[in-house]
Amino acid sequence: MNLKINIIQKFLNKNNFSFYIITNSDIHLNESPNLNQKDIYNLTGFDCSNGYLLILRKKIIFFTDSRYTLAASKFFNKNCEILDLKNHSISYYLCNSLPNTTGLIDPKLISIKEIFNHREKLDKSNIKVILNVKNIFKKNYYPDFGTSYPFSLPKYCIPRTYIDNIKWLQSNLKSEGIIIWNNSHVAYLLNIRSFEIQNSTKPFAGLFISRKNIKPIIISNNKFLKKIDKINKNFNLMSQKEFLSYIVKSNIKTIETNFNYTNFHIYISLFKNILIKDSKINIDKKISQKSRVEFNNIKQCHIQDGLSVTKFILYLKNNQKIFKDEFSIANKLYQLRKEGVNFFRNSFDYISALDKNAAIIHYKPLPFNSQKLSKHSLLLIDSGAHYLEGTTDVTRVIKLNKLKYKNIKSYYTYLLKSLILIENKVFNRGITGSDLDSFVRSYLSKNNITYGHGTGHSVGYFNDVHEKYPVLAPNLNHTILNNNLFSIEPGFYLNEKYGLRIENLYFSKVLNKKIKLINVTQVPYDLSLINWKLITNKERIFLKNYHIKIYENIEMYLSDIDKKIFIKTLINKI
Repeated sequence: MNLKINIIQKFLNKNNFSFYIITNSDIHLNESPNLNQKDIYNLTGFDCSNGYLLILRKKIIFFTDSRYTLAASKFFNKNCEILDLKNHSISYYLCNSLPNTTGLIDPKLISIKEIFNHREKLDKSNIKVILNVKNIFKKNYYPDFGTSYPFSLPKYCIPRTYIDNIKWLQSNLKSEGIIIWNNSHVAYLLNIRSFEIQNSTKPFAGLFISRKNIKPIIISNNKFLKKIDKINKNFNLMSQKEFLSYIVKSNIKTIETNFNYTNFHIYISLFKNILIKDSKINIDKKISQKSRVEFNNIKQCHIQDGLSVTKFILYLKNNQKIFKDEFSIANKLYQLRKEGVNFFRNSFDYISALDKNAAIIHYKPLPFNSQKLSKHSLLLIDSGAHYLEGTTDVTRVIKLNKLKYKNIKSYYTYLLKSLILIENKVFNRGITGSDLDSFVRSYLSKNNITYGHGTGHSVGYFNDVHEKYPVLAPNLNHTILNNNLFSIEPGFYLNEKYGLRIENLYFSKVLNKKIKLINVTQVPYDLSLINWKLITNKERIFLKNYHIKIYENIEMYLSDIDKKIFIKTLINKI
């Protein structure tokens, strides 16, 4: 058993506590915090974007979703039970297994909404959760601000001015002020970006906007934000501690904040003095509808990204022997992206997975623990980048050798056909993310293809690669709006054998009261993986036109050799 876990278990026994719920968030509840701010990773070494570790006196239980259950089962030893959050919530487990007990949780690392949901269920079983916990183990609540380098977006990248955004917020307030705690919301509203969070461009900061004509407050320990001229002149900068003290001493009686995005420590610091309401202002929905500026810039950044990924595919196909392993493959793609115009950083850790590793949905190769390339037949590479003009996310499967298993080509082709189908479909207005998810799954299920993850997620504008609206998944009825940007990424996975997934990003466009999906991803498909017997003439024409379009967009940037290879292998063979 891990020494750190042992220390916590001894603490539980000594102080008569039955459990400690460990979350994987930072104080701003980011999906992917820095590694040194992830308690689960720091305690166990396992990295994920969604998970809870329940530490009991004699055992530990890890709760996660279908993207990580397989990886977790391979990582943890027999002393850790793995449960899928779809079927097992922490509250349900505690109510059934540990009634009439007391446990711990860090209120800085869990949302107001989650605490209220837990309390509603746990109270019925007389389970108490102590919120004001001391640091039983060392925690890093803040990132390194010394390397953050915050800046304002240039004029050609600004969709709406920060003044307009603040006015919009004030006009929708139902209280005296609002705390914006979601980092990506702050980035969007103020048109600023920063680099203190790994694979991210958002500042580690909150925002307070008053309904009255009071100077807005940026809540952050990052003093470098003052170097941004508009921030220095038009905003007050306070640490979290300073801000909470200021608000308590003010005459403000009502404040709103989004309970999904604000940690419970904020709530318990204020609720005795101030009425705190769950804000109904839907910033996620506001962000999701990309402006004309965003739309045009995003299209351009995908051409740049497509050039880099296409170069990578052509290079890999013709230079396999120089690559050692999965990590070196991912690094090559990163190096090619770095050469691109206005590239800033990766938008997430690349998934570079050979054969059976591709069945682990969020597999991450490491420099010291990565599969060698020899004799492997398939590579799944899921990657993305932040450019000044937008954020990308694309997945392709590449054939490297003779295929080991039957039906790979058929399964791959059906995935491809589902994307072609959805691109040629016109939908009625009012269609939801759940409807699109069902549409893709329904087609694939007829061909015995299922997958445990969602069909797609919203993508930000030089911001979060996983935004919250719209999400394409069962039971999430997010209405698809004009100029939403989201992924569609169906997959097929056979444990210990191989995994397949194809992912493109799409704009939703309202045309004649209908909705059409426009593919902005500019990356070719591997034609050698297609079962051409399953492809109709219309689909063949569609594929050829798609590859021709890509070629026309990037031709001037390709070497003569790459031009010849592209035409020969990606156009003429269709």
